[in-house]
Amino acid sequence: MIIGAGKSGTTSLYEYLKEHPEVYMSPVKETNFFAVEGETLVDAKADPNQMNHYPWSITDRAAYEDLFKDVKGEKAIGEVSPMYLYTPEAARKIKATIPNVKLVVILRNPIDRLYSRYLHLARENRLPSHDFSDALDKNSIWWKRNDLVQEGLYFKHLSIYFELFDQSQLKVFTYDELRKNPKKVIAELYDFIGVDATFQPDMSAEYNVSGFIKNKFADQLIGQNSLIKKTIAKASPRLLDAVTNNTNIKKWINGLRKKNLEKKPLDPTMRTQLLQLAYQEDINSLQSLLKIDFSNWINTAAS
Repeated sequence: MIIGAGKSGTTSLYEYLKEHPEVYMSPVKETNFFAVEGETLVDAKADPNQMNHYPWSITDRAAYEDLFKDVKGEKAIGEVSPMYLYTPEAARKIKATIPNVKLVVILRNPIDRLYSRYLHLARENRLPSHDFSDALDKNSIWWKRNDLVQEGLYFKHLSIYFELFDQSQLKVFTYDELRKNPKKVIAELYDFIGVDATFQPDMSAEYNVSGFIKNKFADQLIGQNSLIKKTIAKASPRLLDAVTNNTNIKKWINGLRKKNLEKKPLDPTMRTQLLQLAYQEDINSLQSLLKIDFSNWINTAAS
């Protein structure tokens, strides 16, 4: 199980795992099942602040188990749900249901993660507020929603996993590692879950890129919820699966989407303010928990 953090490379890990012949990954990337089992999903119109913002979640156990009906003897079976990272109840349910699970965590500088989440929501036209500086207000929606400021409190969230699971069941990577040496990270990931670590997936595609949309008409054609995608899905769900699972097609579409996105740099002053307001203490505690040096996260914001 890849439990997060969101906007830290989880989509890339999901795609690289899907390519491995000894791995079966849930066809629904973020099931969120262990976080929302038994809940009634809220309609987006009834949830303007997007406090419950995952309408594709699987809430029924039978439906969740059905996602794995096509397993054909693969050595590793998995899913990716970043919501599990910041949902304590999910950790307890995972422990009760799959006590010997292998848990994979990938962490990104929490300030960069938050800003990337902001750009992601901008791409999807789902911004909680247009001005990112609102994240400096502890009374704002940026602090109330778990997927925004709060998701970056990694020590707070991971502590329960380290209490519930043996340390040998947890593997932590960083987004920086993935960017600098993806082959090494993927080989270690494959080895951790017990599959052939020499297999090399296609890493030429960049997944889940975020930013402000330049051309809305182009986005309607090639975006996440494009008209073409909806048309194919309506005509033949099986054809849509074939198209979306084709590496070359995904690479081509992702390249077009990236060209239609604009990233505005984060203001350095705001970076420092966010570190002091939200993340400094948590990062210090995280370093002690994981025995990993995150001074670059602190120095980047402080400089």
